[in-house]
Amino acid sequence: MPRVAIVGSFSTGKTTLAEAVAEPLGLPLLPEVAREVAALGFKLDKDATPEVETLIFMRQLYNEMIHDDFVGDRSLIDVMAYAGWVLDNQERRREFALWDACVKIAEYQLRSQYTHVFYLPIEFPIVPDGLRPLDPDFQNEIDERMVRLLELHDVKYEPLTGSVEERIERLTAGVKA
Repeated sequence: MPRVAIVGSFSTGKTTLAEAVAEPLGLPLLPEVAREVAALGFKLDKDATPEVETLIFMRQLYNEMIHDDFVGDRSLIDVMAYAGWVLDNQERRREFALWDACVKIAEYQLRSQYTHVFYLPIEFPIVPDGLRPLDPDFQNEIDERMVRLLELHDVKYEPLTGSVEERIERLTAGVKA
């Protein structure tokens, strides 16, 4: 029962990689929660609120809970990295308690939630997608937060670098091993 999380900052190739490996591995591809939430009219990233981050977290957790196995181009790790940035850059208010509850759930789940975690460092220029900012400083901050979360929660992960083809080959071999 592989539960594959592909983590990294925005515009690192997570979706491309997840879409390329899901079918050959015979695994369902989890829906991208942030895009679903944005389609509902909520603001993401730098303009998000604790309530939006909580909604994203709960939807991501639900998607992961209802699938025994999957490939996800987003994970609770990603959600925590973005939400951490959002909350660190806003004045604390009572709605932060919503996010605090999510953090407690995540801390309990992170080490056992995934059978494989593949981390994609920043290697390529930001690709405009109409959703994420074109801000390399923000991209780097999210990347640093992801690595800190992985290490803080003792989540075993494999960095994937190189071309898309090299990443596909290494991820596929890692999951089948």
